[in-house]
Amino acid sequence: MLKRFAGALVASLLFIGASAQQPSLNDFKLDFYGFVRTDYYLDTYKGNDVAYENFYLVPLYSGQDANGDDLNEQTSANLTALASRMGLKIQGPELLGAKTSAVLEFDFGGITKSEPTLFRIRHANVVFNWEKSKLLVGQSWHPFFGGGVYPQVGAFNTGAPFQSFNRSPQIRYDYQIGKLDVGVAAVYESQFTSRSFDTGDYSTANQAQRNGIVPELALVAEYKSADWTLGAGVEMKRIKPRMTTDGDAGTFNADEFLISKGSMAYVKYSHEKLMVTIKSFYGQNMTHLTLLGGYAVASKDEQTGAETYTNYTNCTGLVNIVYGQKWQVGLFAGYGKNLGTADEVYNSNGSALVAGLLPGIQNLGRVAPHIAYNIAKLRFVAECEITSASYGTSGFDFSDGTYADTHRATNKRVSLSMVYAF
Repeated sequence: MLKRFAGALVASLLFIGASAQQPSLNDFKLDFYGFVRTDYYLDTYKGNDVAYENFYLVPLYSGQDANGDDLNEQTSANLTALASRMGLKIQGPELLGAKTSAVLEFDFGGITKSEPTLFRIRHANVVFNWEKSKLLVGQSWHPFFGGGVYPQVGAFNTGAPFQSFNRSPQIRYDYQIGKLDVGVAAVYESQFTSRSFDTGDYSTANQAQRNGIVPELALVAEYKSADWTLGAGVEMKRIKPRMTTDGDAGTFNADEFLISKGSMAYVKYSHEKLMVTIKSFYGQNMTHLTLLGGYAVASKDEQTGAETYTNYTNCTGLVNIVYGQKWQVGLFAGYGKNLGTADEVYNSNGSALVAGLLPGIQNLGRVAPHIAYNIAKLRFVAECEITSASYGTSGFDFSDGTYADTHRATNKRVSLSMVYAF
C-alpha cells in the first residue's frame, strides 16, 4: 500500500512539474517562407535525372543506332514549376537550457522518374542551441553538403554530381571553438540512398544501408573569418548489398557487409561583390551523396552464391566564381574521374556484377556560365550548361574495374529561370 502511495505521489509531482513548464502558443514564433520557381530548359541529350530532367546529372549513353548516332541524342524542352517550395521556421522557448527552433520544408520536386511531381519533405528537424554547441535531430542537409559552402548556379542540380546533394535523417552535434566549428553526425538514408543488388516486393530504396544496421558516421570541421571559410570532413558507412544469395546448392541468407569511406574539403572567399568557391570530394561508393560510383562483386562461391565486394573510388573537383549583386555573372567548372576498384572484380561469364550510380563512367566534366538579375524578392537567371561524360564501352579490365575504350556523350542545356521568394 505504501509503495502504491509513493508511486502515485511521485507521478503526481512529475505531472504538476511538467504542466508548470508546459510552453504556451505565445512561446512560439512562426515564420513562413519559400519561393515560386519556374524553369524553362532545352537539352540536346537525354539524361540521368529526376523531375522531368529539371534535376539533370549527366547525359545517359545507351548505345548507337544503325547509322552510328547516339540513341539518346534527342533535343527536348520543358517548362515546369516543380522546384517551387515552402517552409516553416519555428522559434520556440528555452528548453533543457537551450534555445529551441525547428524547420519544416516541402517542395514538389519528386524523388524518382515515376513520381516526378511528388509533394515531398525536404527538411524536418529540431535544433537545441546552447552557448557554444548545438544539437540537431531530424532531417537536414548531409554534413558533406558543406553548410553554406556550395556552388551558386542557375541549375536546380546545385552542381551535382560534382557537388554533394543529400538530405537525410540524422543526429548531429556541433561544438564551437572560437572561429572553428566541429561537428559529428550519425546519418541514416531516406530519399538519397546507397544502391543494393536486392530486388523483389520486400526491397526498398534505402534497404542496403538499413540492413547495414549502424548509421553512417561523419566528422566535419569548418573555420570562418571575415572573408574566408575553410572546411573538411570524413565519413564512413556500412551497407549490406544482398539479403540472400543463390548458388548451385540453393538459396541462402547473406551475411556479407561492405564498408566504404569518403572525404571532402572546401575553401570559400567572399568579399563585397566577389565570391570564389573551390571544393573537392574523394571516396568510395558515395552514391548516396549523388556522386558517381558504386561497388562490384569481388568474389563468389558457386555453391552458395556468397559474395564479397570491392568499392569503386571516385574523385570530383569544382570551381565556382560569382561576381555582382543586382546584376550577377557566374561560372561553374567541374571535373570527375573514376579511379577504379580497390580489388580485382569477379568475372561472371565475361562481365562484371556492379551496383551504383553510373559506375561505368570513366570521367566527366561540366562548364556552366550564367547571368542573373536580382530585384527585391525577384530573381531572373539565364544559364548555359555543357556536361560531358565518357562511358566505358569495351576493354573492361577486371583487375581494377575500368575500361580501356570509351564513348563520350555531351549535353548542351540552355535554361531560363524566374524565382519569386517570400
